[in-house]
Amino acid sequence: MKKNIFRMIATIFIFCGVTNLSAQKLVTVDTEGNPVAYAHVFDKDGKIIGTTDTRGVIEGFKGDQTITVTHVAFKTKKVYVKGQGDVRVPLEDSDYSLDEIVVKPKDYIYVQTYYRLIYMHDDTMNYCRFGVADNVYDVKKKTVSSSTTHLSKAEIGLLRTTLDGLLGRIIDGKGDLPERTMEALNDPSPTKLKLTSDGEGRKSICYGDQVVGAVVDDMKDHLRRISLDEGAYLSLIRQEKVDAKAAKLEKKGKAPKEQKGEQRKNMQNNLYRVYQLDEDGKCGTTDFLMSQWHDDYDRYSNISKKDEHIRIWLESYAIEREYVTKEELKEKKKANKVSLSYSFLQDFERQHNIPALPAKAQEGLQKLFIK
Repeated sequence: MKKNIFRMIATIFIFCGVTNLSAQKLVTVDTEGNPVAYAHVFDKDGKIIGTTDTRGVIEGFKGDQTITVTHVAFKTKKVYVKGQGDVRVPLEDSDYSLDEIVVKPKDYIYVQTYYRLIYMHDDTMNYCRFGVADNVYDVKKKTVSSSTTHLSKAEIGLLRTTLDGLLGRIIDGKGDLPERTMEALNDPSPTKLKLTSDGEGRKSICYGDQVVGAVVDDMKDHLRRISLDEGAYLSLIRQEKVDAKAAKLEKKGKAPKEQKGEQRKNMQNNLYRVYQLDEDGKCGTTDFLMSQWHDDYDRYSNISKKDEHIRIWLESYAIEREYVTKEELKEKKKANKVSLSYSFLQDFERQHNIPALPAKAQEGLQKLFIK
């Protein structure tokens, strides 16, 4: 009987030990200890380990390795992680900033943005697109128009043509100056998307009863940080439509049709955006500083007949902004017209303090351009 008891106790201790190891996690935080959502973590070979969730967490992380953490709004950090316990990685705000805009009685605000997009297939970079966008904000009409110059490379010519068409539309929607801000959440509308206060300077973005993001106002640095789990948000909307359609069919005595086409699994789809706040804690379209859009999913390919993993990252930064007349706008666009090359874009990133990708990841991009 005693032997059985000892065996049971030993089994419990072994099980608890394994559970502890499997529960290991990496947490990214800012200098105040707040979680940093959507930070990308690379291994020493420049391969992606994962992306932190809304809590700043990657579950199932393994220690004893050198990692590099990158984020659109924080300095790139390289650190050696040792041991089996949970890992906490503090990140510093990037040196990236934008000069204060001087308000003038002129018809337009010119804002130049820089963007980079990377497409990974099974963790191998096989497409990239870098560029600058000239954004014009019409002060009276409160509308934004954009024109884009870009440089792209891919391993296969046909792939490049296809991706330029597909991802070009993403760039047009997310790489230019954003027209909508989270200020719209305060406006009365028929949507279930609302802001709820979590305390001083922090609010949750909710869709119905579900939390799908956060808005953090940092009055010390005059920044508004917005993180949105687009995957969860859109999934809730889609499910409502599916349920409504199923209910209508049920009334008619019919069953819903089986969905066809590409089925995506394990999706992560998120948005992180930063705006500059004024002294009153307000911001608008032209106060945009930077954003990061991330799409990550598994799919079954009908071409290769196997499971594939896709990652798409798009980062954009406001570089310059100024009130201008129509004539000054023409001169501004002319002066900022550039002939793009990979080396020029690398220098451009350094000059504007844009957070760098890991060295190994940059080597992968250079190989892509050489090919």
